[in-house]
Formats: sequence, C-alpha cells, structure tokens
Amino acid sequence: MKVNNRFLFGILSLVLSAVIAFVALPTINRQTNGKTSIVRITQTVLTGEKITEDNAKVVEVGSYNLPQNVAHSMKDVQGLYATANLAQGDYILTSKVSTTPISSDVALNSIPSGKVAISLTVKTLASGLSDKLQPGDIIRIYHFLDEAKEIPELSFVKVLSVTDSDGVNVDNTQGEAKDTTEDVEHQQAATVTILASPEQAKIVTELENDGVIHLALISRNNDKLAEELLDKQEETLATLYPPAAGITVEKPSSDTDEPVSESGSEGE
Repeated sequence: MKVNNRFLFGILSLVLSAVIAFVALPTINRQTNGKTSIVRITQTVLTGEKITEDNAKVVEVGSYNLPQNVAHSMKDVQGLYATANLAQGDYILTSKVSTTPISSDVALNSIPSGKVAISLTVKTLASGLSDKLQPGDIIRIYHFLDEAKEIPELSFVKVLSVTDSDGVNVDNTQGEAKDTTEDVEHQQAATVTILASPEQAKIVTELENDGVIHLALISRNNDKLAEELLDKQEETLATLYPPAAGITVEKPSSDTDEPVSESGSEGE
C-alpha cells in the first residue's frame, strides 16, 4: 500500500511539473516579454500645466502589470491638463489629466452662475482676524471711515481663499503646529477672496478705496449653518435689489399707435 501511494504521488508530481514547464511558464513568459506603447513624461509637469509633445512622448515598455488606465498614445492626452504633479519618467494615467485647466484654488474652478470671485485687501493684522481666516469660512464685513458701520449686503459671505502679498495661498489650517525645523517665514495674509454677487462686488470695490475693512468670523466647519446664513444673505439681497419689473415698450402696429407690453398684448 505504501508503495502504491508513493507511485501515485510520483505520477502526480511529474504531471504537475509538466503543466508548469509547458503551460504556466510559457504563458508567464509571453506576458512579461510582451511590449506595448505608453505615454511617458520627459520633463516635470506641474499641476495645471498642459500635456504637449515638449514634455511627453510615446515609448515602448513591457506590458506586464501596467495599469488599465495608462495612456497609450499622444492623442489620448495631448492638450489636456495635469491634475497632479508629474515627474520625469512617470507614465500618464487618464485619471491624472483633465480637459479643463486646474487652478491651485479649486473653488475658483466652479464659481456658481450669477456669482463672482473678488478680493479685498487686509490692511492690518487685526482687520484680517489676526491671520486666522480659512477657505470656507463665513465672515461678516465691517467698514470704518469716520465710524464703524455694518454693511447689510455683506453680513454673510464665504471665503474662497487667503493669499499673501505674492498671491500665494496662505495655509492657516495648521494652527500653531509649526515645524520649527524648517527655516520658513510665515507669510501674513494680504488679501482675502470671497464669493459675491455683482452687487456685493460693487460695494467691496467702493470700500476698498475708502476707509478700512474689518473681517469678523461668523461660522467655520458647520455646513448646515453656513448654508442657512448664505440663504439669509440671499434674502437680504433680494429685498435690497428686487428683480426689475417688466418694461413696457412700444411696438409699431398698423392698427394702433398705443404702446404694448413685451408679451405683445395691447395697452389698455
């Protein structure tokens, strides 16, 4: 009985060896030796930069273990914009390119219809909330000339970004947890960019050139409250700047010289 078991184990081992030698190994060899064309970065491409023949080219590489979404030809990516930094030698994944330019300020890529982004100057440390503002904050804008005044149109506005005097975003999300090993000077905020209606933007422009603007924090990290406050501000704007009433215009008519409304009905 023991002899028979050893015999069977020997036969199975020979069969398994034959499968590995004549089936598995050739299959793996074909896969690892297979070639395909991919697009590879030839010089560093920063986020938002366009992919062109100057910074990318098609090369032939082994096809084994390549991601499914790797770009295989220049027509797949030429003229598209990088959504992440790409270093020399990187191959391009379709998930890392976009048909639209990517700004360093993500919020500026999706300004709602009827709104604008406008910046205001932070003239002193105190007027800018001691350099503590962050994107997404809901703030109230006060104005001081001869006396402090609250501006109804600017009671609740959303901060899109905070930048220093060079236009570089200031990151105030780290609090006091600074890396003291880095010899980097913290830049004070010089401007704050907010989301505004055209009416609000006009008022900000006027305030910029007359007196000092002070910013007060109303809400942070509370999406529900932020939505409620912004809705309340929209109601205030609708009250202060009601939609224009229908305008009556004159239309030439062969039957009457009386003015008619825009809908085409005759004036009473």
